[in-house]
Order: sequence, then C-alpha cells, then structure tokens
Amino acid sequence: MANLRKITNKHGATYYIDFYFEGRRHVISTKSSSAKIAKKIKADIEAKIAFGTFKLDIYQKKEIRLSEFVAKYKEKVGSTKSSSTIARERIVLDRFIQIVGNPGLKSVDAEMLAGWRAKRLENVKPVTFNIELRTMKAIFGVAESWEYIEKNPFKKIGKLRVEEHRLYMTEGELARFFNTLRRLQLRTKSKTYKQKLQLLAHFYYFLYSTGLRRDEALCLRISDVDFDINFAHIRKAKDKEARAVPLTKEARKILLSLGTRLFQDLKPMDVSHQFKKIADMASLEGFKLHSLRHTFATKLISAGVDVLTVSKILGHSDINTTMIYAKVRLATMQNAIDLFKDDQNLVKIWLDNAESGGENENSFPVIP
Repeated sequence: MANLRKITNKHGATYYIDFYFEGRRHVISTKSSSAKIAKKIKADIEAKIAFGTFKLDIYQKKEIRLSEFVAKYKEKVGSTKSSSTIARERIVLDRFIQIVGNPGLKSVDAEMLAGWRAKRLENVKPVTFNIELRTMKAIFGVAESWEYIEKNPFKKIGKLRVEEHRLYMTEGELARFFNTLRRLQLRTKSKTYKQKLQLLAHFYYFLYSTGLRRDEALCLRISDVDFDINFAHIRKAKDKEARAVPLTKEARKILLSLGTRLFQDLKPMDVSHQFKKIADMASLEGFKLHSLRHTFATKLISAGVDVLTVSKILGHSDINTTMIYAKVRLATMQNAIDLFKDDQNLVKIWLDNAESGGENENSFPVIP
C-alpha cells in the first residue's frame, strides 16, 4: 500500500509517493503540487505492483515535467525537421501547455486530454483539432521511445469526424480564378502591382501544373531545372528527401520566361494571402493555395495515372496520403460501371439455372 506525502519548501508544495517494492522502501516525487494528479500516480503504481508490471527504473530515472521534456525534444529533434514543421509544433505545444499546465509527463492521462480536447474545440474546427492531435501523438511517441512514459496517452484519443468537402478545383473554377486575376491585373493602375500579379499568375499556374508545395516552388533555383529532359530537382522537400518532378510544356515555358530569379521575389505568406483574396473575388469559397496541389493530383488520378506514380511525383513518404485522391478515381469507376446494362436474356438464363440448382450446365452462356 502506497502513501502520499506532501512536502513544502520555498519553491512550493510537492507530493511524494512512499511505498514498498520487492522488500525495500522507495519514495518517488510526483513533481506535482496537485493532490488529484498525485493520487492518480499513486493508484497507477499500486495497480502495476499488484499485476507485476511495475518498473521502478522508469519512475526513478525518467520522471520529468512536461516543460523539461519539451525543451529536450526541441533540442534533440528540432534540427531534423523543416522550419515549417518546427513552427507548427511550437504553436501546438504552447497551446497544449497553456491548457494543461506543466504536469509530470506520466500524469498526462486520458482525462487530462479530454479537457484539452474540449477546450480546443471551443476555438477550432475538428479538422484543425485532428492536425493538433496528430502532432501531439507524434511528439509523445518520442517520449515513449525515450522511456519517459510507458504508453503514449494520445493513442487513446480518436480523431474527430470531419465533414468531407471537395479539396480540388474544377476546370470551371480554375478558369474563374485566373480570369478574375487577369481582370484585376487589367484594372490596376500601378505598374509594380501589375508586374506582381503577372508573377503571381505564373506562380499559381506553375503550382497547378506541377503539384509542388508552395515553399518547394519558391525555393526552386534555375540550377535545379534540367530543360533538356524537362525535370525540376526539388531539394527543399517536406520530408528532407530530394526528388525529380517532370515539367509540362506550360510549366517549362513559365520557368523560361522568368529569368534566373524564378519566384524568389515572392513571399510565402503573401502568395497564400493573395490567392485567398482572388478566390474570394471570384466567389470561390473553401479553397486555399494548397488546393492547386490537390487539383493537380486529382487530375492525374482521374486521367488513370496509378496512385504510386502520383505519390512519387507529389513526394509523399506514405502512399496512404495519396489515397485521398484515389476516391475521385473510384467514383469515376463507379459511374462507369453504372453505365453497364445487363443483357436481360442472359440474366433470365442465369436466374433460371440458379433456381434449378445448376443441373443444366448447358443453360449457361459461353463467354469467350
């Protein structure tokens, strides 16, 4: 039977757990001033001792607070990820700590995460919450691999159902978008802004015809393009792996027309903001810059290109990511099969033979 002890010093109060294990007495800090959290840790220890699954070394050596782990995580893992991923993780972690505080890592449980989920859903949509959940699950997966915790508590939190919406743009919507951009360019009196809109038009069409991510296209250099075989070598990929992307005739023309700087004069947030602005002017709701990448992938799948090839072009590390576009292909296939009309004479022969138990094998049609 374990006991709780509360010790107070100049830094505040901390609960300790006093218990016997394998004939010896042990006192372990919960690193928490919360009696509720301390009781949960105590109950966890008692249960594991009872079932023979308690591991003393994990509690003695690896008990740290959430903030300590986050600092270690950023130091050891941060350098292996892209700047955009690091920025996203920092935001998600900061919001998580704002809600749950700074508990010991082992005290992060399903109840605490339920409170975090409820609080976040007051401010974000399910799709955003699912992204944050995926991020936290990956981060705590590292904590599990480092043996700071025995099990990743985020694995118990299921994704929220998200109402599916179309990610890609139709040809008509694309035409409306580029026509709106063209009209805006014709109306503006500023020569500088006209030139910027022209560069943006090239950039947006380039994304649509290559499927590149925003930052991949912005970081593209003229030395990365092989115009002899019409391939662009993408070195700043999301998963840090270089890949070669084929260029359409229009994509090639765009790059040749831009000179050596290509898209270096454009800023990441500005191109995204300008896309949303033009989409709103064209009354195209629910689309963002990444929709051009979705449109590219969907068009390839609909044209019959296999998912593996599309996955390689897009630079997906997991083919399951590409499978979201395959839904369109499956819908096209279903529409095609719906056009198939059964021959009623063959249907009658088949049904008659089935009812007779298949005794008259000559009643089946011979299919070449």
